[in-house]
Amino acid sequence: MNYSSDHPLNKATHLCRAALRDVDACIRRELDSDVMMIPAIGNYIVDSGGKRLRPLLCLLSARLFAYQGERHIPLSVVVEFLHTASLLHDDVVDSSDVRRGTPSANGVWGNQASVLVGDFLFSRAFEMMVVDGHLDVLALLSKVSNTLAEGEVLQLVRTFHLGMTEAQYLEVVESKTAILFSAAAEIGARVSDQSEEIIKRMAEYGMCLGVAFQLMDDVLDYAAEADDVGKPVGHDLEEGKITLPLIHAMAQDAELYAIVEGVAERGGYAEGEREKVRDAVLKVGGVERCLTAAQEYAERAKRALPETENSEIGQLMAELADFSARRTH
Repeated sequence: MNYSSDHPLNKATHLCRAALRDVDACIRRELDSDVMMIPAIGNYIVDSGGKRLRPLLCLLSARLFAYQGERHIPLSVVVEFLHTASLLHDDVVDSSDVRRGTPSANGVWGNQASVLVGDFLFSRAFEMMVVDGHLDVLALLSKVSNTLAEGEVLQLVRTFHLGMTEAQYLEVVESKTAILFSAAAEIGARVSDQSEEIIKRMAEYGMCLGVAFQLMDDVLDYAAEADDVGKPVGHDLEEGKITLPLIHAMAQDAELYAIVEGVAERGGYAEGEREKVRDAVLKVGGVERCLTAAQEYAERAKRALPETENSEIGQLMAELADFSARRTH
């Protein structure tokens, strides 16, 4: 997707363009393998239209504290590899054949190859952590890897869980999505030897930004057009995901609850139900509730940002928090 030159994502990408080139070069090096399927699948999913937002957060965080070293480059790649591996596994678990409007890796190469290349990316990420040689970062990213796996299992056991509360859903979001945003922001503070208080605040910034980002995905699943998001409207429910707009709407509308109950029993929509669910979610304010929550998390992210001498980067990171809660694709 194209953004204007003054969009915070474009400004951040332009500001960090040299470091992002280093990140891309590092990705290519670390994906290298004599087993040709590994770089083929790895490069396919890394290049499949993502915003590189997690590595960008890591680079911006390091820049916020005027870091002059090089550790943030491979550590940004570690975060991206953990993210990419989780996507490969996620698409297999969800039986997704499409991601961002293009065939998913498992749709092209099959489930077995996707799972195994995901395993390779996880193990390569841990190799890179060991090369970094700092126990605090190894401890952080090991915990992140474990939390990602827990989040996947938690989402699985809550598939079509009609009694899902907002708190339970946010627990899944934090452990499955936002934890990587949190780690990316925290790494920049750690490599630049900031205090534990500053490190904690940067982790909070990333966590809240990540939750806002996911909540907007939930909004778009009901409010956007299929061509804009690269998947059918209402696809989350089709996969058994009871997200915040639907949680709120079902609490207001008994008829909607009954429709969703039927979808859960069948494991999919009957004819006309996709549109009925979407219309009901929009009618009773499910999207508005989720938008409000996303904006609240964006405000929390901005409040967490520490004051530094680099006010330009701080302002840009605040703008990125706002973007996470207002994006349209």
